[in-house]
Amino acid sequence: MPKLNNMFTPSPIVAKALRAKAVYGHVGEIARGVELVLAKNPKYYTGPGTNTYLVGTDPVWIIDPGPDDPAHVNAVLAAVGERPVAGILVTHTHMDHSPAAVPIAQKTGAKIYGFGSLSEDILSLTDEEVDPDFKPDIALADGHLIGEADWQIMALHTPGHFPNHMAFFVPQKGILFSGDHVMGWSTTVVVPPLGNMAEYLSSLDKLERLGSHLMLPSHGLAVMDPAARICEVRQHRAMRQQQVEDCVAKGFTDPSVIVSEIYEDLAEGLVLAAEGCVAAHLEYVDIEKTGQSRTSLVAEQAPF
Repeated sequence: MPKLNNMFTPSPIVAKALRAKAVYGHVGEIARGVELVLAKNPKYYTGPGTNTYLVGTDPVWIIDPGPDDPAHVNAVLAAVGERPVAGILVTHTHMDHSPAAVPIAQKTGAKIYGFGSLSEDILSLTDEEVDPDFKPDIALADGHLIGEADWQIMALHTPGHFPNHMAFFVPQKGILFSGDHVMGWSTTVVVPPLGNMAEYLSSLDKLERLGSHLMLPSHGLAVMDPAARICEVRQHRAMRQQQVEDCVAKGFTDPSVIVSEIYEDLAEGLVLAAEGCVAAHLEYVDIEKTGQSRTSLVAEQAPF
């Protein structure tokens, strides 16, 4: 399987290359017992589209059902075939990840699993594309184990990109489904107030400690060396943090000004995302100074 390193290649260029090779609506085997159906929802933030994974053999688990696009839903159901579905796992509730859970659940009778819904108060803080109707049948806590034998899955709460973000790890296979927290084609957007850099870095450490052998993100290609990729992402965030702190030392505190100082040849469609990431780094500067982080937006919503 090809590896793609995007640390020094602008993500729009990588996304364009991935889209050129993308095959939508067809099932493909990624690893033994893991199949992929790619949704046709390519955007700046999704690369070639959302990866929906079928995990296990009989039954199968569905990870990240994707957007509520009838063509994608039908492709996932066709890939499942006559096999029973043990459950539908949602990494988080951005609109490119969770909405298809409901029609797939209706067709298969499977339960929907996820960390939990976000309250109206939290949803009111953002204009991100968030699924406001998501409500899992079974709420997962950090460390929750589901499934059996070789396909037992550990749920891991990994906030930072999004408050209710979860990653899923198959210990017996060493496979990590990292959602949007770590991807191979691009670095992850962290935008306050729902995104938080301190939480992002802490969750990054949590994923690194797993010692996974294969990382399958929700967008882009498989990551064959998870430890190296996590290290790259951490180094990239450290570089951006230093750049932001250097700008602050010069008296620059407006995210738009800092973006113009530290980003080169930034695509117009990514300017707001870059400003959001800078805001997250500015918030982290304050945390480093005070030694205090803001209260997690999901602290009161943990299901257990």
